[in-house]
Amino acid sequence: MARERVAPWYRQFWFWFVFAPPMAAIVIGLSLLATAVMYGDSLVTDNYETVGRAIHKTYQLEHEAVARGVDGNMVLDREGGQVTVRLDGLEDLPETLRLYLSHPTHADRDVALDLQRDSSGLYRGEARRSLDGRHYMRLQPADGSWMLAKEIAADERELALTPTPRGG
Repeated sequence: MARERVAPWYRQFWFWFVFAPPMAAIVIGLSLLATAVMYGDSLVTDNYETVGRAIHKTYQLEHEAVARGVDGNMVLDREGGQVTVRLDGLEDLPETLRLYLSHPTHADRDVALDLQRDSSGLYRGEARRSLDGRHYMRLQPADGSWMLAKEIAADERELALTPTPRGG
């Protein structure tokens, strides 16, 4: 009686037909998990508060800027990273302003600057890198008593700092 020679298990077609898709799914799933952990989204920065399970944007500081009559303009040198701000409407100008430029999608492109007032009354600061792309701008005095917030388009170099109150 002759015995039929059987190939080892790893050379069987049905083994690979059944087990290859689940093994591929595991490898792809682990690579997606590693990508999500290494390149995850950054946190959103702005005036938000948590009420219960909901998150609401607060406009109290922007309303305070409207009440004080704060306005002005900003000039951005995008290649050099210099920022110049002129403020109007305040009787007592603060010595320093805090400027936050938040990139909508990349936290590594966010910039926080302290702008110092010079003898001409202008506030100046330098980011020490280019300010390319779209940003969300928040401008506050050192005491944080009011805030101007705007969206800066990718090609915008001059920006009017007129407060636009939203919300209730």
